[in-house]
Amino acid sequence: MDNDFLTEQDISERLHISLGTLRRWRLESRGPKFRKLGTLVRYGEYDLSQWMESQPSGGTRELGRIPPSKAQSSHGGVRKTA
Repeated sequence: MDNDFLTEQDISERLHISLGTLRRWRLESRGPKFRKLGTLVRYGEYDLSQWMESQPSGGTRELGRIPPSKAQSSHGGVRKTA
């Protein structure tokens, strides 16, 4: 288990999100596990890895890809039927 701690800035850069988003996630208990060290907020490398692994992923057919409806036209809209 890796015990290195990361700052908010580190996490923001790794996830390509703003500090505001990271802070909002923290308030909503949506983001990676964090620790308060006095007034400092720190994230563990291991906790970040675990949180990232728990997030939904996509791009594979096995995850329940929904085939396009036959009612869609070639431009992606829905055809009106009489």
